[in-house]
Amino acid sequence: MKKKPSKKRSLQKKADRHWFELLIEKNPTCEVCGNRAVQIHHFFPKGSFSNLRYNLENGISICQGCHMKHHLRGDPTIHQIIIKKRGTDWYNSLLEKSRETIESSSRTIGYYEEIIKKLTN
Repeated sequence: MKKKPSKKRSLQKKADRHWFELLIEKNPTCEVCGNRAVQIHHFFPKGSFSNLRYNLENGISICQGCHMKHHLRGDPTIHQIIIKKRGTDWYNSLLEKSRETIESSSRTIGYYEEIIKKLTN
């Protein structure tokens, strides 16, 4: 029997979906090659930099091919191209934000409800 996801997990998925939809609508083309984007890549990985998970500047519209080149083949040129296009000021600003931390215990139902509210307004 499949376990029902918790309210917190459901809200996290909803926030993830809103983040994706907002960014893919804003930029529907791959920032690397110009093809149609089908993914939003976290420049700073959400697993290591959870404080940037919903940061719109950390989201990169990307096609499936470029995303796979980066994640499966470890192609470093993907991030190099993005930095070249977005600029070092963007990178340095995001790098500074990546150093900020959010306590995992602060990711409550209220936290996710606030994220959803920000992403939908």
